[in-house]
Amino acid sequence: MPNDLETRWRIGFMPYLNSAVFYSRLEGDWFDLVELPPRNMAAAMQNGELDAGPLPIAEVLRMKGQIVEGGLGVAADGPARSVLLFSDVRVEELSGKSVAVTGHTSTSVQLLRILFADHWGVEDVMLLGPDDDSDAELLIGDVALKVAYGGARRRFAYDLSFEWKRLTGLPFVFARWVARGDATRPELGRFAETLHRSFNHGLAHIHEIVSRKPVPIMSDDDVATYIRGFTYEIGETEIAAIDEFQSRLSSLSDWRPEVIPYVSERSPFAKDVPDD
Repeated sequence: MPNDLETRWRIGFMPYLNSAVFYSRLEGDWFDLVELPPRNMAAAMQNGELDAGPLPIAEVLRMKGQIVEGGLGVAADGPARSVLLFSDVRVEELSGKSVAVTGHTSTSVQLLRILFADHWGVEDVMLLGPDDDSDAELLIGDVALKVAYGGARRRFAYDLSFEWKRLTGLPFVFARWVARGDATRPELGRFAETLHRSFNHGLAHIHEIVSRKPVPIMSDDDVATYIRGFTYEIGETEIAAIDEFQSRLSSLSDWRPEVIPYVSERSPFAKDVPDD
């Protein structure tokens, strides 16, 4: 895959609260940030339009050999609180029914498919677009937080990361920071250093993230607790969880959601991010 970015890198900006710690001091005159949700970020990376970013783990697995994996990511050992299935009926009753799927997802919908097959015994679910009438809906990121904290509009809510923990006893890894395998040097080393410096600052100064009121419906304590509920450094347990996810996903039919054009929702952490 040729690299057309001779002088400036393009780095994916994930516009979710659970990723804000990465961007608190991600600064430099040699790259641009491009705001994209998971499914679109994966497509951009595949098309050579990004040099690096927090790629959804389903796409990391699919792009083996084309990317360089780093030591940072987004994982939850139990509830994630922002990857939620909202349903009008109990999840065990969804066989033959329909689920509207957010256009942002790349990994969470694959996790849902695994849980239907291996955890809940649900079959023949129709996965629809985000605006279609349905019996249930999958939401992720800040939209899921707003619905959950604002009063869910359906009778039942299921945290997919929590259900994965019940099924496997392992955390769930949603994303991993990667760079394209042909990304130019010395930018690759410089990027890793810049990213880790920004992440370390963000994790040590969560109050700065809280002060921006990223999800107004959440209290300051809610925001801090939410961020601290994630694991951001990928270790042996997280690697084992990725392997388990890959094994279970491989037993399902090959399917990926379509790419829906993304209109920026202008995260409060994106004030310095140029429009794409």
